[in-house]
This record gives sequence, structure tokens and C-alpha cells, in this order.
Amino acid sequence: MTDLHQLSAVELAEAIARRQLSVPEVTRHFLDRATTQDDVGAFTTVATEHALELADRAQARLDAGEEGLPRLFGVPTAIKDLETTRGIRTTFGSAIFRDFVPEVDDEIVGALRDGGLVDIGKTTVPEFGAACYTEPDVAPPSRSPFDPARSAAGSSGGAAAAVGAGLVPIAQGSDTAGSLRSPASACGVVGLKPSRGLLTMGYAGHDGFGFASKGPIARTVRDTAALLDVLATRPGAGTLHPPRPDSFEDAVVRGADGSSRRLTVALAQGSVSRGPVDPEVSAAVARVGAVLESLGHTVVERPQAVDTAFSDAFITMFSSLAGTKPIPEEYEHLLRPIVRYLRIQARETSSGDLAAAVGLVQAWSRRWSLDHEDVDLVITPTVTLPPVALGELRNDADPATELADMVAFTGNTIVANATGFPSVSLPLGWTDEGVPLGVMISAKWGADADLLTAAAMLEAAMPWHGRYRFDRSSVS
Repeated sequence: MTDLHQLSAVELAEAIARRQLSVPEVTRHFLDRATTQDDVGAFTTVATEHALELADRAQARLDAGEEGLPRLFGVPTAIKDLETTRGIRTTFGSAIFRDFVPEVDDEIVGALRDGGLVDIGKTTVPEFGAACYTEPDVAPPSRSPFDPARSAAGSSGGAAAAVGAGLVPIAQGSDTAGSLRSPASACGVVGLKPSRGLLTMGYAGHDGFGFASKGPIARTVRDTAALLDVLATRPGAGTLHPPRPDSFEDAVVRGADGSSRRLTVALAQGSVSRGPVDPEVSAAVARVGAVLESLGHTVVERPQAVDTAFSDAFITMFSSLAGTKPIPEEYEHLLRPIVRYLRIQARETSSGDLAAAVGLVQAWSRRWSLDHEDVDLVITPTVTLPPVALGELRNDADPATELADMVAFTGNTIVANATGFPSVSLPLGWTDEGVPLGVMISAKWGADADLLTAAAMLEAAMPWHGRYRFDRSSVS
């Protein structure tokens, strides 16, 4: 018999709806895995009592014969520890907030609860989400489920590790500079940054630049689309709202057989950041291009040129976000060196320099979108390297070098944050040792359904589900 954690979120939801499984039964299974099998640093907090209470309430609605229940009703999930959860510890990955228990839920938490999901805990993040590795002072580091000596990347590292390790079938993440897609690449899962404005960022989460987006992490494209349907019930405030279908999941199901219209795809090798791309990563991107051609699609090669002026301007804006967090001076010494460095950079950046950076990023984004106006999709490496060793990107003694190394590693993810276009990392490449290599696909603004349909087509042509190893020996 298939273990519950091997089922997809959609399969679990259907079994619950057919009364083959109860919500408390499913919830207890995943709580047990989160508390006894988390050797990948996925969870900072497991909310056992809260989850069981939600499960009991959900089961009571089922037993009462309530009709019209949400699609993913009763399915366990996890919430990134950057989102406030009423009555559940929320650390933001920071020692300053080690014991902080909020009195309110973030709006995205409300969307998950309205969608009938059962959140079982908070997934680990770097301090304030300010690093592309997940090694906070308040929890064990997050590791790739495929090689625990390697980092799960960040900042949604705990969420991606939880899904890749089968601790939950789906999880919520967020992405300001690649924080959904980089961990998805390292952990062999699907990570989607939706179009700007499709999802709410909440009143506290909006970055002012439009870089950030909440989004889904899953092991299948269909689960990704189903969770996006839940999250997209509350559109982004203060932004244009992109068009959307009645159901992203239905769009994926219709298009997964590859019989959709012929696509024109730009294969953009290279990285817009400073880092050269590892040959294994480039080879994975090339294989995806070859598969698309074999399926009858048109693939044109269009290298992604390094642009340090753009990446520097982006980092100036990103650093300014770290400087906006109101940390009392007496607690500054508790901050991680990289966060202190970003805050210093923010304070030393004049309003004129910040305005110039904003203008440059906006102009670059417009140029990039015009350069690719003639194609449906752009395919690039997600990040420039295979999953790096735990601690390899962290450099407490020299945070300036750490920032430069992170920019080089991040590669192309920042492009979609700047343009606001939807972008997804798929586990379409693998090393000989079975370590995942993410390949990133981006589409035009508002074309999230088309992007997911193309992702499902590639999932069918280059399946990865047999790669998961859910039961591993413990990590020391």
C-alpha cells in the first residue's frame, strides 16, 4: 500500500472527499513525520495542537455532509516562518524574535485556512529572508533532501525541504529575489513565483517595489496549480491584477498532454548576474530545449548577457528593504552579519542613488520584456550552480563577499522579480549522483496558466516523481 506521504495533495484531497481517509488520520501522519523524520531542517515550529484542532473541525464539516467544500480540503501544508500566525510562534528566522507569538494572521494564512488546508507548522527561513541559504540561529539549517550535506538554498529553504522530503505534500513560500525558485532547484521540487499582483502580499509584506510574491511549492505541477488556486483567492493590493482562469488546476489538466498550441521558446543560456553557469546546469537547460523541439515547438537560442549594472541596482533596492525593518538599536548586535551589512548599505544609500537604481531596474525590465516579446517562454538556468555545500555561501567574517557570492549564485531569478513576470523552477536536470538541477521557465505577465500548462507538458515528457526518496537515515 502506498504511504500517505507518497500521495500528491490532489490525491490526498480526493481520498478525503471520498471518505477513504479522515482529516485527523492524515494530519497525524504528517505531524508524526514532521516531528520524527525532519532530518532536513524543514521546520522551526511544529504546531501539533493547532493542527489537530483544525483537523477535528474539518472532519466535523465532512461528517455533517457540508457541500461545496474547497478542492484541497483537509490536506496538510506548512507556512513559511516569515508569515505571522496568531497564537503560533513566528521567529522570522531571527534570534530577536525567538519567542515571538503574534496576535494576528497574515492575509496569506487566511487564504490557506479559507481553502480548507491544515497547516501543521512553520518552515525554516534565514533571518528576515535576507539570504539565499537557510541557516538561521533559531533552528537547524535546511538541507537538500537529495544530499543532506548540501544546502536547501533560501529563503524558502525549509518549505522546499519539507515538500521534497515528504513531510508535507505542498507548502507556501515567498520570493523577492528567487526565494521560491532557488530552494525548489536545490530540493528537487516545483517552485512558482506568480505574476505581480496575482496574490496578496498582505499589509505588512508588500515591499513597495513589487519584487516580492507569495507562491506555492509542490512535487507535481498539478498540485502547484491547485495550491495557486487557493492562494489566488485574495489578489494583490495596490497593484494591477493579471487575468486568471476560473481554475489553474483545470488549465493544467487540459494542457498536460502536450496537445496545446505550438510554442516559440527562447533558450537563454548564461546568467544575468556575475556568476558563470556550471556546465552540468547548462547541459540540463540544453536537454529541455531538445525535448521541446522533439515535441514540435520552436526553440531559438538567445544568450542571457551578464549585466552587472542591473544586478547592482537590484541589490541596492533589495538592501534598502532590509533597512526598513524597525529594529531597536539595543538589539542590532543580535542580527546576523549579512543582515547588519545590508542595513548599513541601506543607511548609506542616498535617496538619489536609490531613485537612480529604481529607474535603471525599471528601464532594464522594459528592455528585457521587449527583447523577448516574440516568444511565449524563456528558459534559463534557475541558479548558476548545483546545490552548494551547507555553509558554503555563508561568510560571517566578510558579509560583503557573502553578498557578492549570493548574487553570483542567484543567477537569473531576479529577472522575474524585476519584471513581475511569472516564473517557475522545475526539477528537469539531475547530476550523476541524483542531485537536482533546476531549470527555470518564465512567461509574460498574466500568463500564469500558460506557464503551468507548459510545465505540465515538460513534467509528462521528463518525469521526476521516481526520484524522491522519502525515508532516509538520520543526519548527524
